[in-house]
Amino acid sequence: MRRRATRLVLVATAALLCLGIPAQAERNGEGDLVVTFNSGLSPSRLPRQTPAPVAVRVAGDVATEGDPSELPQLRTIRIAINRQGHLFDRGLPVCNVGEIQPATEANARRVCGNAIIGSGHVRLLADIPTQPLYEVKAKLLAFNGPRRNGHKLILAQAYGRKPPGAFVLTFRVGRQSGTFGTVMSTTLPKDAQRWAYLTHFDMTLSRTYTYRGEQRSFVSAACGAPAGFDTIVFPFARATYDFATGQSLTTTVARPCHVAD
Repeated sequence: MRRRATRLVLVATAALLCLGIPAQAERNGEGDLVVTFNSGLSPSRLPRQTPAPVAVRVAGDVATEGDPSELPQLRTIRIAINRQGHLFDRGLPVCNVGEIQPATEANARRVCGNAIIGSGHVRLLADIPTQPLYEVKAKLLAFNGPRRNGHKLILAQAYGRKPPGAFVLTFRVGRQSGTFGTVMSTTLPKDAQRWAYLTHFDMTLSRTYTYRGEQRSFVSAACGAPAGFDTIVFPFARATYDFATGQSLTTTVARPCHVAD
C-alpha cells in the first residue's frame, strides 16, 4: 500500500511539472526577520545513474520587515545539497586565501584564474561609525581552495568597487549521510563582522576541465528516478542561516529532474 501511494505521488508530481509550474524561492521568518532561499541545477535532464556535468546555483536573501538598522547580522550559512550531486576537484589548480585577499577582482583573476569554479554576487549593508547605513554591491568569484583538516575549501572572494574593498567567504565542504550528502558552510570573517550585514548572495558553481586525458566536472549529478518514471521532484537543497542574535532559520527547496536515457 505504501509503495502504491508513493507511485501516485510521483505521477501527480510529474503532471504538475507538465503544466510548467515555475520553481519558487522558499521563505521562512521569525518576528520581523525574513529569509528566502533558492537553488537549482542545469541541465535538469540527466542520466538515471551515471553522474553528468551540471551547474548548481544557490541564492538567498535576508531582510527585516521593520527598521533596516535593526537587521540582525547573518554570521553563518550552511547549504546542504542532495546526495545525487557530487564534487570532484582532483587535478584542478588550487588557490589560497593569501593570493586573493587583499586583491582586486582583476588581480584575483590574474593570480588564480585557472582555479575559478564559479561566480555570483553579494549585497550587504555597511554599518560604519559616524556614517548612515549604505548598501554595498559586490561581485563574487569562487575558487577551488586547498584542503584543511580533511575538508575541501571553496574560497568565495567578494569584491566591490564603490567603495573599493574585498573579503573572502571560506566555505568548508563536508559529507554526511542522509538525503543531503554534501554540506557547504561559511562564517562571516571576523573583520567583516564589525561592519557587514549580508542581505543577498548568489553563487553558481560550474567548471569542466581535463584530468589525465578525461573530461571532468567540478559538479556532477544524476537523476535517480525510480524505474518506470522519467521525471521526479526531490528535495534538492537546504539552507540554514545563523544570526548573531542566536536566531536560526532553515529553508528547503524541491526541484525536478528528468531522465535523459
